[in-house]
Amino acid sequence: MTRYLLCFFLVTVALFTAGCGNIKPEQPGTKVANTDTLIDASGKAVTIPAVVNRVVSPFTMYTRLIVAMGGCDKLAGVSHSCVLPEEEQGCNGSLLNLPDVGDFGSNTELIASLTPDLIFASQPDVASFTAKTKATVIAVSFPSDVPMLDMFNRQIDLIGKAMHLKENADSLKQFIADVLHPVISVTTTLPDSVKPRVYFAWTSWTGDILNTVSEFDPIELAGGINVARDAKNFAKGQRGILVSREHILKWNPDFIFISRFQQQKWHKKGQTQALPVTISDVQNDPLMQSVSAVKNRRIYYTTAFCNWWPQQRALVQILYMAKLFHPDLFRNVDVEQDGNRIFKRFYGVDSLYSKMARDLELSSDR
Repeated sequence: MTRYLLCFFLVTVALFTAGCGNIKPEQPGTKVANTDTLIDASGKAVTIPAVVNRVVSPFTMYTRLIVAMGGCDKLAGVSHSCVLPEEEQGCNGSLLNLPDVGDFGSNTELIASLTPDLIFASQPDVASFTAKTKATVIAVSFPSDVPMLDMFNRQIDLIGKAMHLKENADSLKQFIADVLHPVISVTTTLPDSVKPRVYFAWTSWTGDILNTVSEFDPIELAGGINVARDAKNFAKGQRGILVSREHILKWNPDFIFISRFQQQKWHKKGQTQALPVTISDVQNDPLMQSVSAVKNRRIYYTTAFCNWWPQQRALVQILYMAKLFHPDLFRNVDVEQDGNRIFKRFYGVDSLYSKMARDLELSSDR
């Protein structure tokens, strides 16, 4: 795993040399001399329309990349499911003015009425969209065992090529590589003996800390060990897997991260709700007092999945965790400054990470 990540990352840095700054959208309806094809995430060859003016994105994970590549002017409809507060700033604040095609594109009648040239879909949905619309449908979802950064780059390549935004796609990939290189070039060479053991509690769904995931790439990329990474045969929870306090005691993590709920359009109609689990709850749990993270007060809030990975949050989460895990190695990493730069690169507005960090009560250790 570590050797693969290091090789993958160094190759990424070497391959892309385009400038990074703010991306300007390429002209809509750009004509290509000859129609082209791509191999989508399902391995199928798909012919790309020579002219792309109207795109539907039924999955917010794809919308985030389209916005970051300057493709707002081609969006005809998006899912409003799990659009995070900073993402509402996308497309100059007009992202949610676009028609809502429903959770994961459930409103296929509306999608068809939007007459899209392209639809980006998860693999199981390709056949349905193809049958009900005249659009070219491209599968952009990859299996969960594909490493997170590899998945990001593959999706950027597919979406950029399909929308004739290749230069913008290359620039976004270069930006990601440049942001992460100071951390990943170090963490991927660390021996396991110096890596802290980490437990991620995905509390938004269960109201307890017993829901976790066996794959949480930011932990590993930040130079930690996910204690649940080999927990493949546990009971499935509403999300992730369910463990017991006995498992946590046995794993004895050095750090515990608690996912934070944040007001979102898709959840309870945007209404604020009480935190299901707080740092204080875990710190004062009488059954957890022998756990290293509790004894050393290394319990922190963090963000989690929302329509799979919010890419901007995943990137800064690597920096955030690395700074907490290895403060001596990353004295010069300013998480807030880098976070604001990442969020601005995606959504064009200053100080978006700072606002999120305040809202979620993230660690402010600079």
